[in-house]
This record gives sequence, C-alpha cells and structure tokens, in this order.
Amino acid sequence: MNRQNSLKLLILLVFSMATLVAGAQSAAIKNMRAQAGNLRKEIADKEKILISSQNDVRSKLNNLDIINAQLREVRKLVSMLQNEVRLVNAEISLYNKEIEQQEAVVEQSRAEYAEALRRSRKYSSFQNKLSFIFSADDFNTMVRRYRYAGEYMNAHLAFADSLKVEIERLDAKKTELEATLALKAEALKEQQSEREKIQVLEKKQRKIVESLKREAKKVEKELKNKRAQLNKLNASIEREIERVLAAEAAAKKKAEGSSTVKTNTGKSDKTSPIYNDDAGVIAMTGDFQNNKKKMPVPITGPYLVVERYGVKNAISGKGNVPINTGGITIEGSKGAQARSVFKGKVTAVFDNGSYTFVLVRHGKYISVYCNLANVRVKGGEELKAGDIIGDIENDAKGGNPRMLFQLRHEKTTLDPTEWLKI
Repeated sequence: MNRQNSLKLLILLVFSMATLVAGAQSAAIKNMRAQAGNLRKEIADKEKILISSQNDVRSKLNNLDIINAQLREVRKLVSMLQNEVRLVNAEISLYNKEIEQQEAVVEQSRAEYAEALRRSRKYSSFQNKLSFIFSADDFNTMVRRYRYAGEYMNAHLAFADSLKVEIERLDAKKTELEATLALKAEALKEQQSEREKIQVLEKKQRKIVESLKREAKKVEKELKNKRAQLNKLNASIEREIERVLAAEAAAKKKAEGSSTVKTNTGKSDKTSPIYNDDAGVIAMTGDFQNNKKKMPVPITGPYLVVERYGVKNAISGKGNVPINTGGITIEGSKGAQARSVFKGKVTAVFDNGSYTFVLVRHGKYISVYCNLANVRVKGGEELKAGDIIGDIENDAKGGNPRMLFQLRHEKTTLDPTEWLKI
C-alpha cells in the first residue's frame, strides 16, 4: 500500500510541474494574442496610407517602398502567429501527457476501489460486523477490531471521494485541452489569412519591380538625384552640428553661463541657444539613454517606415545606386505632423534649398526632423516628448507626407529603430 501511495505522490508531483509549465505557456499565449491583436490593428490603420496612382518612376519607387514596408509588417504578424501556434502545440502536448497520467491514476484508483468494495462485502452487513468484532479472543482485540471497522469505513468513503476528485480533474483537463485546440485552429486560420495578404502584396511588388527594371535608366537617374539631395542634406546637418559644437566649446572656454551664437547663413535662425552646463548635458544624456526603446515615433497618426537605416539599393541588379539616408524615412497619412521624440532644446531651424529641417538637442544626442512644410518651433525653445515641431511636406505629385528622421550622438548617426518604440 505504501508503494502505491508513493507512486500516487510521484504522479501528482509530475501533474503539478506540468500544470505550472502549462500555466506559464497559457500566460505567454494570452500575452502574444494581445500583441498580435494590437499589431493587427496597427496594420489596419497603416493600410489607410494609400499607394499613389501616379505612373512615373518616382511614384513607382515610392509605391515599392510602401509595399515593402507593408510586407514587413504583415510578416511580423505571421511570425508572431507562428510562435503562438508553436506555444499552443507545446501546451497541447503537455496536456495530453498530463491527461494520460491522470487517466492512469484514475484507472489505478478504480482498481483499488473495486478491491475495497470486494473486501467490504465481507463485512457489509451489521451481523457480520458484530460477528467480526465479538469473535475476538479478548477485550483489547475486540476494541481494536471495532476501531478498525470504523476507520475502514471512513477510509472507504474517503477513497470514493478522492476518486471522484481525480475524475473531475481529468474532465477539467480535457475541457482545457479542447479550448487549447480551438485556440490553435483560430491561430492557424489567422495565419493563413495573413499569408494570403502577403501573396497579394508580393504580386504587386513583382509587378512594380518588373516595370522598374524595364525603366532601369530612369530609375538610376531618379536615384542619383535622390542621393545628391540626401548628400546635400547630410552635409547641411553636419555643418549645423559642427557649428553648435564649436559654439559650445567656445562658450565653455570663456566660462560663460549662457551664450548665443550667430549663424553663418541667413537661412537659419539668427541665434541658437547652446548647452554649456556639463552637469546639465550629462543629466540630459543619461535621461535620453535610459529611455531607449521607449520614445514615441516622430510622426502623428498611422505611419509606415518605408526606408530603413543604412545603405540600400532600390532594385537588386537594376538602378544600382547605393543610398544612405542616415536615418529612417517615414510615410504618414494626410495631415501628419512631426513631433519631438524626447524632451530637449531646439538648436537649429534650417532650409538647405531642398529640405527644411529642425535639430533638437538632448544632451549629447541630437534628433533631426527633415522635409517639413512649415515649422512651429524656434531656436532655443524647450520641447517635451510629443510636442509638435511642424507639418510634414507631402511627397511630390500629391503623395502622402514623407519625413526623414535622423538620430545622432553628436556627429555619429544612429539607427532610430533601436531607440524608438516601433
């Protein structure tokens, strides 16, 4: 009997561990489903960013950017759904093992219960109980038999109750398994639906790429113009940053509490306040670093990141003109505005002839907002995260607002996607 009890205890311990693991997986699945739901809503919002109907090369390139961005979003959702299916499968496997083990316990308990019933029949009648008790050789034995008869009946009833509990536990696990199977079926269905969206987008993508390949010379010309504009923009940004850094160095050298420095062009603000408090710079830099991955996207409303950080070619093998934006290009819906990603101070508002941009200083970090239709801030203005900087210029030929956003550690460019809550 002790051996059977030990076996039961071991099986129940296995059940407990399996239940804990399954519970953790269930929590992970719930969290993943919530994330997938949010991502699905974001994708639906971003689908409002329409593809331009213009048929020139620039419009086609923009459309290709948008489709590629949409593909990234949908593939991200599919990947999340695939992970959900894997977790659900693992949970189903755990439940199946646990149910098999519980069924073994129930069968063993039923066998023990049947044996107990068989034995109880021997002393089931009142006369048999009395006969069993009074057939003792002495009074002490009779008392012990009387206690045994009572304890045996109590144990018999407790055994019946424990069997009932085990059967109820088994039924509950089977119900949980059915719910988990339904969850898996739902996730698989959603995954299939998203895969169909990918197929539609890939078909559009292939069509545009084939068209662009036929117009390779025009593509290359368009990309060269774009690269020239970006090079000009980056040079302007770097000059402004150098100007700010030089002004700060001069101010620090003179040990002045505050300073204003005239710019070297009439197109910039006449004065730009600067940081010259080392403690303030260090504190702001630390705050900025501590908020990595928590900062808002620098555009209001639905958006798509259509160009990523780093060097890229528009079409593999055709129009092979490497372009480096130095940041990310974000496309928004009509009326989108640029907003500050973190608290800081405006150090430059500048127009280089092609782009209007704003520099915002966050200690040793600088955020850059390019392609603004109008600017709603001025040099020296203190900003909070989310404050509106200006309206974003629409892309040529009636397209959507499109903004280039850069993030720099003084002169060094950084990948904004590693800092923003994207």
